[in-house]
Amino acid sequence: MDLCGAKTLRLSSPNLKILHLVRHAQGIHNVELEEHREKPESEKLFDAHLSPKGLQQVSERRKKIHESGLLNTIELVITSPLCRAMETSIGIFRGQEDINISDDFSKANNLPPILALENIRERMGLYPCDRRASISTRRTCFPDIDFTMIESDEDALWQDKEREKLEDVATRGLHFYTWSLERPEKEIAIVSHGIFLQQTLRALHEKLGIPIEDSHLTRFANCELRTIGIEKR
Repeated sequence: MDLCGAKTLRLSSPNLKILHLVRHAQGIHNVELEEHREKPESEKLFDAHLSPKGLQQVSERRKKIHESGLLNTIELVITSPLCRAMETSIGIFRGQEDINISDDFSKANNLPPILALENIRERMGLYPCDRRASISTRRTCFPDIDFTMIESDEDALWQDKEREKLEDVATRGLHFYTWSLERPEKEIAIVSHGIFLQQTLRALHEKLGIPIEDSHLTRFANCELRTIGIEKR
């Protein structure tokens, strides 16, 4: 659904929860893997940050969101704690390229808070690009992100011997969905990853019977935004 469709959703029901799903912009790991310059197991790709093209994608997405007025209706931004997702979140929803933005800037401009949540990170295990850095390190780099929901400073979830099963990713997505419905905010932006977002939407559709357009069940492009509305029962 495009940004204009969010207006229609808001008018449809007072019990509707609107979720704006965003995949992170292009990361350096996307470039390296697509061009076969590095293998997925390479430590050089650890907690990959955005590529120059990714930063440009963020700038373009930010412009579209600002022009649509969506920034005025989103009450909360939830981000994966992986670097590429946090860079995307700050770049889009803080309106500046610089990730080191003060809390005073956010409050003065009435911007939605950004909350990091472990449960929406990418499929875990085996690949260093999907292993996060310590929260103590990232808190310094991203002072405008709230990390209080993350219990472990170091990455206690990533395993170096095996890749997380897709059904387990889907289960994480369903847990997040249940959690998000209990939040007081009616309009939330989620900045996450391709596999997580796709598996979550498929689980909502196939396991819970929630109507979702076929086009929304495909893999997200980098920095793509899709909006869904879910009736809170």
